[in-house]
Amino acid sequence: MIKFRHPNNRAFYEYWRKLPKAGVLPDKNSFMPEEIPSLLSTMVVYELVSDDFIRIRLIGSKVEERFGGHRTGSNYLDFVEEHRKDAASAAFWSQVKNNCGMHAVLAQELVSGRIAHIEVVGVPVSTDEGEHPVLFFQSNEIAYNSDGGQVKEPQVFDDKGDGLLKYIWVVERSYFDLGLGVPFLRD
Repeated sequence: MIKFRHPNNRAFYEYWRKLPKAGVLPDKNSFMPEEIPSLLSTMVVYELVSDDFIRIRLIGSKVEERFGGHRTGSNYLDFVEEHRKDAASAAFWSQVKNNCGMHAVLAQELVSGRIAHIEVVGVPVSTDEGEHPVLFFQSNEIAYNSDGGQVKEPQVFDDKGDGLLKYIWVVERSYFDLGLGVPFLRD
């Protein structure tokens, strides 16, 4: 059972679960953004091009503010500390290889020194043969509670003055079963 801290993450996962599936995963084309307009500003779509290039295909406006500007087309791994890049890439690829979801809390260090805690939930979708794998993520800032308790009031990112992302690191990460098991991956 996933213990979501932010209601947008739960709503996103519930939407994904209701999509029609052929096998374990819904087809990428069954995902209709117009059906979940309130979640678009905190959505990120990643295209897994190679082990060292995870392209940000789509980034919602609130996430873009946290990343400090237009990041569509850039490599997500450029925002990960050098010594963690292999592990970060493996975490994304494990979702595709195992058809499983990911739930994590990330700490994003902004240039100002502020640490933003972000709860993310990511799910794979099936793609046409020959296309790069794609993952859909929901990414919401939370008031971090290390004991995993429910946050009553989700935080809203509104201090644009320090919105330039410096680094991302994982505080918590778990995988959840979508029907084929979960990987063993250690950060």
